[in-house]
Amino acid sequence: RRVAARRIRSAHPLRVSAHDVARAKRVRSVVVSSSSFTARRAASSDGARRLLTPPRASGDDAEAAATERKSSSKSTMSALDALLGSSDETEDDGSRNEVQTPRPKPSLTSANDASANDAKATVSVPLSAVRAALSEKLSGNESDAKGQKKTSSFGDARDGELSPIEKYDPEKDPLGLGPQWVVPWGAPTTLFALLAVESGFFFAGALAPAIVYANVRAAEEIPIDNPELFARDLQAVFDDPSAFSDIIVCAEAVQFVLALSVIGAVAASNAPLPPGWFQFSLFGSDVDVDGGFPLEESEAIKKRGGVDAGNTASTNAMAKKKRAAMKAQRERSNDWFGEATRAVFLTWVFVLLVTALAYALGLRGDDQGTASNSVIEKAFAAGPGGAASLVLTTVVLAPVIEETVFRGFLLPSLTKYMTVPWAVALSTVIFAVAHEHNTGDTAQLLAVGAMAGVAYARTRNLATSMVVHASFNLGVLALYALWTHS
Repeated sequence: RRVAARRIRSAHPLRVSAHDVARAKRVRSVVVSSSSFTARRAASSDGARRLLTPPRASGDDAEAAATERKSSSKSTMSALDALLGSSDETEDDGSRNEVQTPRPKPSLTSANDASANDAKATVSVPLSAVRAALSEKLSGNESDAKGQKKTSSFGDARDGELSPIEKYDPEKDPLGLGPQWVVPWGAPTTLFALLAVESGFFFAGALAPAIVYANVRAAEEIPIDNPELFARDLQAVFDDPSAFSDIIVCAEAVQFVLALSVIGAVAASNAPLPPGWFQFSLFGSDVDVDGGFPLEESEAIKKRGGVDAGNTASTNAMAKKKRAAMKAQRERSNDWFGEATRAVFLTWVFVLLVTALAYALGLRGDDQGTASNSVIEKAFAAGPGGAASLVLTTVVLAPVIEETVFRGFLLPSLTKYMTVPWAVALSTVIFAVAHEHNTGDTAQLLAVGAMAGVAYARTRNLATSMVVHASFNLGVLALYALWTHS
């Protein structure tokens, strides 16, 4: 049993297969059946021999039992060798140094008891024990492998998965969007996070009017016992320009807390995040533009064909192109404000084009307007305080929330399943549809979301997309003010 235990512990788990298990079962059944048959035959022959011959001396009985037990032990070891699929070989030093437990001296027993003991000794290591030991070995190795994979670096040991810099092809990236991100979560986490953020928007829209109403009205003034009168009074507070300005600020503040809490919870549950996530910098030089896989790559990535693994003319040419693309993206990140300025200009060009197209198609007109016009008009009616509230919500809070969610979280998460251009396109559509505006506003938001996504991917800096978003919102407020006062 000790020899069997040592061989089980030293056995490599990958050598155990279904064929080995089936073979072991067959050997065990043969051992059990042969041992039982031997025990029955020995018992019957001993009984007949006792009837025909006088009993032996006690010393002879002990010697015969010892001889029979010794032959049975040899059979047991042979059966164990067949069961484990190994031949007789020299054990390691640890087995020779092991302290041997002395066997008890054989007692004077009958032939039936001795044969029964031999039959039990023959199957002293059942197949279930072998299977349990090997299963424990396998499960332990699998857990160790999972733990090693989880704690390994993001580029060196990801079992066949290429790093973003390895998959990146500059020839298919005319916009200079750069390589993909390393995404530590899957599609369910992304979907649930977006649903939670969207639910937070609705919750904030319902909670903010109640908070402002409770602040405007005293407790004894609220007609809580009359639902119809209560609804009219709540609507009156909502229609008041001053109270409405407070409502939009309160709603945006609640959305700010809820949305960032959801994204923060996702990030914290997967900490530490790979490089390149949620980067915001006013300088740009400290921004990671290559997803944590710099041009000076590790040896493991080089062996798999990374940037510096140019062994042929074609790989050398591709490596040169990747270095040039990463150098250009680093320059854009350093000059992120200039990149944001160019993106703002292109945003307004596209917004004017889609607005003119909307008028031409009859999607906009004097009788239609946009969904945001009524909000701006009501806030401006409250005077400078209302205008300040609108600037705070649309130029400061809204860009921070929406760019963190749609560009900082959604866009990189989509690159786990698609290239960066497709991720920019899909995140733009989701961004525009999530606002639930009419067709005219949605067309403009598509242009804004596309330019903000491209600017963010080119610089990997959320400050760039926030400037694009805030500039558009500020421009809309300025144009509305000039239009209504012209």
